[in-house]
Amino acid sequence: MTLPPPRPAPPAEPLDPARDAAPSGVGAALLNAAAALASFVPLPVASAAAWLVAWAWWWGAPIRKRVAVHNLARSLPEAPPRRVLPRMMHDLVLGYVELVQFDRVAVEVTGTEGVAGAIVLAGHGGAWDLALLAWSRTFPVSIFLRTPKSRWVQAWLARHRDAHGVHRLETGAGMSAAYAALAAGRNVFFVQDQRHNRGPGVPFFGCEARTSLGAAVAHRKTGAPIYGAWQWREGTGRHRLHLERLDVAGAEGDDLAVTAAINQFYARQIAARPHGWLWLHERWK
Repeated sequence: MTLPPPRPAPPAEPLDPARDAAPSGVGAALLNAAAALASFVPLPVASAAAWLVAWAWWWGAPIRKRVAVHNLARSLPEAPPRRVLPRMMHDLVLGYVELVQFDRVAVEVTGTEGVAGAIVLAGHGGAWDLALLAWSRTFPVSIFLRTPKSRWVQAWLARHRDAHGVHRLETGAGMSAAYAALAAGRNVFFVQDQRHNRGPGVPFFGCEARTSLGAAVAHRKTGAPIYGAWQWREGTGRHRLHLERLDVAGAEGDDLAVTAAINQFYARQIAARPHGWLWLHERWK
């Protein structure tokens, strides 16, 4: 489907203009210049450069490589790290170039017809920041986000998200903001495929992983349906987004059981395209 024009969104919560202000200085100027340059690079050239970065990471600057290899081995032991992880890094780098060039990227969205006031499980699959902009062009999106430590990154992402109608529930926003958004017919996205330090251990690829109960609690308190959202790359400059209703009927009223079903959704998506998930975080530790 062709994405419609962006719609205005409510202001980010909690309201904090200083949080989204871009810092000054040489570092910020260099990063702005890099983003400007990325906006002019042909995507096939960007893809080739992303492969150089990916193999340099794999062989020469293996930041978090040990974590990624360990995570992949404990989750999908038959998946070869040398094939999966460099491709993960390539897609990660290319995805941010495509984010800069969002209006030139082809995105197909399916499964969103008639969905409103729903709880949506999103995750770090495919080009997730690009996908967020595409989701928000399809239906009203409110999403819980962790504010980046870098002020420049925060300001840059906030500018792009606001321009495309994303309602940001930034660090510090409470569940009351989610309930208000659901009542207003917005779809509230929860990102629960990464470690949540205060969450209970819930099975994920057969091992307990600390997971947020946020989506399960919201479902129990509001009765809003739960959907799973996932995105994947179909080529350079081409992406697919799909939304599906999750069946949690057998776990109603049990937050842990609902969250276990949510983790099963994530595991299915990751197993289908292992290279498309971010393996760099300490998910199980």
